Order: sequence, then C-alpha cells, then structure tokens
Amino acid sequence: MIHAQGGRLMRDGQPLLLRGFGLGGWLLPEGYMWKLDKPCDRPRSMEALVARLSGDAYAADFWRRYLDSYITEADIAWIAAEGFNCVRLPINARHLDDGQAWPYIDACVQWGRRHGVYVLLDMHGAPGGQTGQNIDDSAHDQPELFQNPAFQDALVEHWRQLALRYRDEEMVAGYDLLNEPLPNFFAQYNHLLMPLYRRLAAAIRAIDPHHLLVVEGLHWATDFNVFDELKTCPLDGNVMLSFHKYWSEPDAESLRPFLDCAKALHMPLLQGESGENNLDWYAAAFPLYERLGISWSFWSYKKMDCANSPVTFAKPAGWEQIQACAAGESIPRDKAIRILDGFLDCVRSGARNDAVIRALTRRAPLCLPAEHFDACTGHSSRVGTAAYRISEPVRIVFADGRSGAVNFDRKAGEPQPPEENLHVLLDAGEEVRYGFDAGDACLVTVICRGPGVLLLLAGGEKVFARLTPQWQALQCKAAPTDGTLAVRVTCTEGEAALEQVSVVPC
Repeated sequence: MIHAQGGRLMRDGQPLLLRGFGLGGWLLPEGYMWKLDKPCDRPRSMEALVARLSGDAYAADFWRRYLDSYITEADIAWIAAEGFNCVRLPINARHLDDGQAWPYIDACVQWGRRHGVYVLLDMHGAPGGQTGQNIDDSAHDQPELFQNPAFQDALVEHWRQLALRYRDEEMVAGYDLLNEPLPNFFAQYNHLLMPLYRRLAAAIRAIDPHHLLVVEGLHWATDFNVFDELKTCPLDGNVMLSFHKYWSEPDAESLRPFLDCAKALHMPLLQGESGENNLDWYAAAFPLYERLGISWSFWSYKKMDCANSPVTFAKPAGWEQIQACAAGESIPRDKAIRILDGFLDCVRSGARNDAVIRALTRRAPLCLPAEHFDACTGHSSRVGTAAYRISEPVRIVFADGRSGAVNFDRKAGEPQPPEENLHVLLDAGEEVRYGFDAGDACLVTVICRGPGVLLLLAGGEKVFARLTPQWQALQCKAAPTDGTLAVRVTCTEGEAALEQVSVVPC
C-alpha cells in the first residue's frame, strides 16, 4: 500500500506523487457550488430547502438521483485518462450514521480500483463539526466536536468503521482524519487537536496497521505550529502532513513553513485543497507543487456554471426562484419540482473544462504569464519590485510601475485586473525557463520589449531578436522531447521585459 518513508510517499519501492481532485459537492454539497448563499450554505439547510419545496417523498428521490449522477464511474475513468491518479472523497459523518454515504464510498473505491485511481477518504464533516462553519455541515456554527466529548467518541467510531471496511483495500490512499480543523476564531480549542489525532490514530491502528494517516494543520489547514510536538513525540510512523492553499502567492516562499515542517519531521507533504482561482494561478501553483515534491488535490472537481473547475453543469431554467426560496420565499410545489428535475438533468449533463486541465498540467495550447517561470538564473536585486517570488534573482515588476504585494484573489476565475499585471525584467546574462506538456511540434511565442537582445531557445531551435520599445512577438517552431517542450529565454545584451509565453500546436 501507499506509505510514508523517508519524507516521501512510496508504493512498491518507488516514489509516488498523488495528483488529482477533491470530489466536493457529492457526498457533502456546499451551497456556493449550487449558487446558493446563507442560510442555505450547507448540506442540512440544502436538504431542508428541497424537502420544504417538494415534500419528503420527492426529496428522498431527489437526493438518490443526485448522488447517483453527480459523480459516476465515467468521472473516475476520465480523471485516469487525463493522467491523474487520485481523488479526495469528502465524507459527511451524518450520512455515515444514516447509511446514505456507504454505498457511494464503496462505489468510488471500486471505480478507483478499475481505473487505477487512488481514493483518499476525507472526514470533511465530523460529528458536531470541526470548524463551526458551513463546510462541515455545522448545526449551530460552533466546533461542537471539540465542545462535546460524545462527538469525539462518535468520530472515533466512524474511523473504526471506515478502517474495518477498507483496511485491505490497496486503492484507498489513506485516511484524512479531519478537514480544516479550528479556524483562528475558535483557537481556544487548539490544544485539543493533537490529543484527538492521537486517539484517532490509536483506534485506526488497532484495526488497520497499513494505511497512511493524513493530518491537517489548524486554521483552514494553514497553521503547522500544532505539529511541533511531533519532533519529540511522534504520532505514527506512516503519516502525511496536509495544508490547504487559496488566494495567495503561488510561489515557493509562501510554502516555506509547510516544507520546513515536513522536512524536520521527515514526512511527505500533501496540498489537500487548492483552487477556486483563475487559470493563470493554476498554471503557476500546481506545477510548482510537483517541482517541490508535494502531492496535490485540486478543489473542487465540479460546480454549477463556472469556468474554473474541471467539470461544470449549467444553471437550470428557473433557478433564480430556488435561490429566492433559499432566502425564505415560497413557490408552488409543482413548479419547484419542475425546476429541481431540471437541476438534476443539468447535473447529469455536465461539461468538461479542458482549459482547466491544460492549466494544471501546463499542456499545450497554453498562454502563461511570464512571471510564472519554472526556474531562473539572475543577479538582480529585488528591492522595489512586486512581492512575488521575492527570493529569486530576476526582477518581477508591476506593469504600472508600483511595488508591493500582488492580489491573487480571483475566486470566480476572473483574469487579473490591469493593476495587478506583472512583467519580468531581464538584464544581460539573466534567463528564465519554462516547461510545457506537448505531444507535437508547437509554435512558441514570447511577448517582449526593451532595449536589448533576446535569445529564445525551444526544443533545440534558436531565435535571436533585437528588441524595440514596443511589445513584439518573438516566435519559433519547436518539437518536444518525450512529451515535454523546454523553453529558455535569455537576455544577451541590454534589458528585456517579458509579458507572456505561449505554446500552440502547429
């Protein structure tokens, strides 16, 4: 089975990176994925809304049809065909109790076995709630898991049952014990997290000695200080640390606390959730995780009416009326049922966003902002530049000349606004390098300007150009090697500004 060894994930004696998607919205739907706001922002309120509008009998059938169609074997087969090897499956403990979730967890594991896709079991909604927010299906906006010992007992029992059921299943990647525990506004309970992790680990190990245990930091899985005690008192010998990353700089500097902690503890690292941004951010962040040896899981695989998830489904006709009902209004039952039936039709006929896959994998055709290079060689000072990749020795500057922090918060997938646009400035002797996934020969284009001379080297082809003050396109045709197209851009004289690099199959 997958296991942690020497700070890496291993399988059959070989290092392994997990790469894939969080199946958010399936066994634990969140309101925003349906374009619903508070108070209808979590499973229990979404379930209550459907029942209020349609009646209990229809509601039961609605959820059966929803669960049968939101994720299917075809999704797992497509994930595998696109070259990914893992899904993170969010679980709502409430539907372990009522039995609803078990057949779908079983099915997902079976599909993973058939298509070579690992399944990471994620306790996304623990008994009582571990965050006190909508994401864990909290009933009272409190982290009652840490307020009521009975909920901790229930969580231990849930993990015992999961371990009993899947302890011999090799395609279960491991057990993600608790999603995003205890945001800072509930920090008074922080001291309870590691004792709970230890209790869960002991309960699982009494049944399952083999599967990987995944533990997340505090405050939306961004604070690893809670793991300091593991330096002197380990949790288990087969553990992976998990962090989540949203709406911040997609650079190595922002990952340093996680990397340093994992290195000190000799544990592998998982980026358990990252996404909900634009495609340029994806093209920067996810290849970076792989260069740093970090496994990753994109959030979220499927949502309504969006362009920044791998799969999307249309907003059904009349959905505005359902949104109004979520805020307290009512409509006739027959009308609600027609709209909800239309919603299920949309769910079943979701569309794939190939552009998202291309961004995650740097697959051609792709246009990449120049500042998202893979590597660089330089000697420039970073004083007065944009606060992005600040430790790297080539200048990254705002197009409008200012300095300071870059705002990468693009939750709806919208492009960076003009005031956030960046350029790379190269002095003589400085270079940036990019790698792209390409199956055939491509046209490589660099948008550049300056008073200087630029060398473009791509797939063995060379092009020199003396630049002008106006933006221009430096181009060459190049063939990949073993599916990878390496692009190097070097300033050989003067200074050059780079705006973007694109690769398009010829």
